[in-house]
Amino acid sequence: MRVLVAGWFSFDEVIATVGDELGADVVVGWLTELGIDHDVAWAPYLERGVHWRDVEPADYTHLLFVTGPVGNLPPLGELITAFASAQRWAVNVSVVDDVVRSMFDEVWERDAPGVTRPDLAVQGPEPEAPVLAVAFAPVQGEYGDRSRADRVRGVIEEWLAARALPWFAVDTDLFDKPHPRRPAQVEALLRRCDVVLSMRLHGLVLGLKNGRPVIACDPIDGGAKVTGQAHALDWPLLLAAGEVTPEALDAALDRCLRGELTGAVTHSRARGAAGNDELREWLTRKLGR
Repeated sequence: MRVLVAGWFSFDEVIATVGDELGADVVVGWLTELGIDHDVAWAPYLERGVHWRDVEPADYTHLLFVTGPVGNLPPLGELITAFASAQRWAVNVSVVDDVVRSMFDEVWERDAPGVTRPDLAVQGPEPEAPVLAVAFAPVQGEYGDRSRADRVRGVIEEWLAARALPWFAVDTDLFDKPHPRRPAQVEALLRRCDVVLSMRLHGLVLGLKNGRPVIACDPIDGGAKVTGQAHALDWPLLLAAGEVTPEALDAALDRCLRGELTGAVTHSRARGAAGNDELREWLTRKLGR
């Protein structure tokens, strides 16, 4: 027995969902536990596993299509035809065209008239991955040809994708069409991440304020306000524009996750508070109070 696991993630013509992949993960886990030989058919754009158009269909006893709506669509029909000699099963699917039932030998529907079943994605291991809040900086014209923002952002984006890191963008602009953005919204998001990765001064400052280690990346050649603020707060994790590489980001993230910067975060917050106290005293004197 040898099973080819397929789904909407098997086609270049279709953009699958994470639910499709998670359903396949659950089934693959079961096949592994049962000791059943199997492959997963991935679309070429996903750059992993086998592609069903490249394998020999006769090598498989079963085709197992997992998750999603199924109808008489061209890519699905082509797959079914190619594996006509195998047992063809569909599980965790929503049948949107009755002709599909004649295309498969067995169908386990997750929803049909009179039938509702839990989706496979409700099961499976919970991933343990750090969540990053990322503050990108635009090309700031005031720095002229010293700006390396596009290159730095490109390295960061490729690194996040290559490491499959969960992340969300943190925008510090006050206006997000059609509504204004409030500081409390930004800070609430930062408190829910594990690490802040910032090309912006206030990404660095607010990350530390909210107790998060920050990978500060100055996008300006020679250093500018991000570097200045890291020095003012005595924050040690700073990458100059030319130092932002995948390897440097790996090392920086490792330092954050090992917890070695916990004391540095506390120290930088204290430095910030002391600086604010100094300014308040200066302003008080100037105001004659």
